[in-house]
Amino acid sequence: MKIAHISDLHLDANYKESNRMGTLQLLDYISDNNFDHVIISGDITENAESSAFELARNIFKKYNLLRPDKLTVTIGNHDIFGGVHLAEDVVNFPSKCRKTNFHQKVKEFAHYFRETFSKNIYNSDNIFPFVKELDDVIITGLNSIAYYSIYKNPFASNGKVSTSQIEQAGKILEERVSGSKRRIVVSHHHFKKDSNDNTTSSATLWQAVERQTMKLRNKKKIIKMLANIGNEYVLHGHLHESGSYKRKHIQFLNAGGSILGSNFGKLAVNEITVNSDGISHKITLIDKKKDLRLEENEMNTSIPSYLLHTKEICLN
Repeated sequence: MKIAHISDLHLDANYKESNRMGTLQLLDYISDNNFDHVIISGDITENAESSAFELARNIFKKYNLLRPDKLTVTIGNHDIFGGVHLAEDVVNFPSKCRKTNFHQKVKEFAHYFRETFSKNIYNSDNIFPFVKELDDVIITGLNSIAYYSIYKNPFASNGKVSTSQIEQAGKILEERVSGSKRRIVVSHHHFKKDSNDNTTSSATLWQAVERQTMKLRNKKKIIKMLANIGNEYVLHGHLHESGSYKRKHIQFLNAGGSILGSNFGKLAVNEITVNSDGISHKITLIDKKKDLRLEENEMNTSIPSYLLHTKEICLN
C-alpha cells in the first residue's frame, strides 16, 4: 500500500494563491504516481473560513479524494483559530481567539470533509480520536490543538493531546480492529525535543520564539502511551519543514514543508509504503511549476471563482 503524506496547505480563497497552486501540483503528483491513500495532517486552511474550506473541498473532489478509503485528514490550529494576515490582525487576533467556539469549529471541519470521516470508528460522541481501518494499515487520528489561553497559548499555536484521547483510541484498537495490521497515528503538532533539550548557539531569535509558541505539552508521556498501543509511525506537520526523526522506537514524519518551509524552494511529499514486512518511507522533493496556472487554463481545470466565496453553512 502506498500512502502520500502532506500537510500545512494553508489554503485561502482571498490570499496565498501560491499555496493553492502548490496544492494542485502536489495532488497532480500524487494522482500521477498511483498512491492508494492520502493523509493530510492539519492546517488545510489558513483562516478557518467557509470559503477556504469550500476551496479545499472542491480541490479534493476534483482529485476524487472525498472518500474514506482515499483520504484521511486531521485538524490544525489554523483550521480552528486561523492566523494573522494584516498588521491590524496582530491586535485583533487575541479577541478573535477568545470568541472562537472551539468545539463548533471542530464540528465544522469534520462536516466540510464529512465523506472522509464516514467510516471512522469512534468510542464516544467526539470526532477525535478516531480509528480508520484500511486494507494494510490502521490509522488513528488525534486532535492536538490546545484551547486558547492568553498566558499558556497566546498565539493559539501550542498543542495538547489529552490522555483520554489516547486511552479511547487504545480501547478501539483493542476491541474493534485487527491486531495484525500496521499502525499509524496522525496529529498536527510535532514531537521534536523542546528547545531546552536541543539548544544550539546558532539558533536565531525567530527560531527560539517559534519553538516556544509551537509546542506540544507532555510529549514524553504521549509518546510512551502511543508506543504502548503498538503504533509504529506518527505523521504530523505544524513545523514548516520536511523531515523524519525517531523517539522511543517510534518513527516520526513531518510534512509541514509540503508547500512552505526550507525545502530549497521545492514542494515535498512523504511517501510511505506499507506491506507485510513493515513500513518504510522516503521524502520526495518536487520542482515547482511556474506555468501551472497556464496549464490549468489550457486544461480547463481551474476552480471556478464562484466556488471561492461561499456562504457559511449551517450545522445540525
